[in-house]
Amino acid sequence: MESVYLRMTPSPRIAVVGGGWAGAAAALTLARAGRAVHVFEANRVPGGRARAVSHGGRTFDNGQHLLLGAYSRSLDLIASVQPVAQAVTRLPLSLHTAGTGARRLALAAPALPAPWHLLAAFLSARGLTIADRLATLRWADQALRSRHSVADDLTVADLLAAQPAAPREMLWEPLCIAALNTPAECASASVFVEILRRSFLGDRADCDLIIPRVDLSQLFPAPALAEVAARRGRVTLGSVVRGLRAERSPTGQVRYALDAGENTASFDHVVIATGPQHVARLLEPLAAESSESNEPGTALGAACRQIVTALQRLAYEAITTIHFEFLHRGAPHGSSAMALDNAPMLMLDGHPGQWLFWHRLANGHWGGSVVISAHRRDDEASALVDVALQQLRRVWDVPAPVWQTAVTEKRATYACTPAQVRVLKQLPARIGRLHFAGDWTYPLLPATLEAAVLSGERAAHAILNEQQ
Repeated sequence: MESVYLRMTPSPRIAVVGGGWAGAAAALTLARAGRAVHVFEANRVPGGRARAVSHGGRTFDNGQHLLLGAYSRSLDLIASVQPVAQAVTRLPLSLHTAGTGARRLALAAPALPAPWHLLAAFLSARGLTIADRLATLRWADQALRSRHSVADDLTVADLLAAQPAAPREMLWEPLCIAALNTPAECASASVFVEILRRSFLGDRADCDLIIPRVDLSQLFPAPALAEVAARRGRVTLGSVVRGLRAERSPTGQVRYALDAGENTASFDHVVIATGPQHVARLLEPLAAESSESNEPGTALGAACRQIVTALQRLAYEAITTIHFEFLHRGAPHGSSAMALDNAPMLMLDGHPGQWLFWHRLANGHWGGSVVISAHRRDDEASALVDVALQQLRRVWDVPAPVWQTAVTEKRATYACTPAQVRVLKQLPARIGRLHFAGDWTYPLLPATLEAAVLSGERAAHAILNEQQ
């Protein structure tokens, strides 16, 4: 167990369980408001599902996490802990298909005011016929500008049914996978439209791609928690919270005792900022309280049982990221692919990966990360690496990699289906002084860094408002 601890005057009265993006946002907001906070993080590296991983002498992100210009709260918090220009690169929206096949898309948003940037991007898109472009513009105008909400039971496939095959298959369905990590045939149309509206209907820069220059832990969670510690909070890494128990304080209020080994303590407020698969385990001691008992946790127990039951039934989507390191990137096959060679994010053919991210490494080598989203493949890691390398070689004349690894998050996100979104919307964001944070608690958006940050800030503000 590792602890980051600076001297405190009062003992922390607020616990944050989870040091990912949601927990870091909650803890930082509370610490800046002068509240004493104790953060418990099970891993030795903060960041949760968006963190740095070390393996084979290299440090890399456990997966690719998209940031868009529309993610204003995430970008504001990043800018508050470090110079944002040094931490990220902002690029205009660019969607390109890798390769030289017949079905290739090239779309870029020029530096024009909104909505002219979107109009110009669609009208100039290569790989779509004039009829396809006009149909896409009409659909975007109707779907995104409509004042009517999208039906809760509608899937993205339903929403796109009237679209021509080319824009549906080359543009909207890949964007659905990228944003929701859920296939279009079962993904929530309402959530998809919400993320498109935020990206395309606001400022022109809202659809920019934000490329981190540092690993995801250093981008926000690590410096945020360092500030929490500097503000006389406590951050304990490598500490697994096994469960919570309700108890009566000397003043008669319900407090929460956290079972975290030698760090077991009681708190007035608790923010549970973990993945949904861990929430049920944490709440089980509270949910087990008998409804006929007069113990302090009984009312809490009934509400916790609702959450535990719902989260235990939640279905998830996996993401595998295959990282390669090459001495050089190699030339793309065919001169027509040269124009696409400098795009940081490329669409692949889906066999097996859907997206490719090229990046220059600190040692001068090239890194290529192939992302396989929303999959249920049972392949061994070595087999996935082999087929992903074959996929790259269909496009680039890459050399043998000097290093490679595959990272699979089996529960990377919850499946963003209409049914599951409805269930998550019905769950409370707090029960008394027990607060929940994490992308799953903000189902208006898909499971993104922005949803995590917004949920963490919401939990923190709820505590601050109660303490006023």
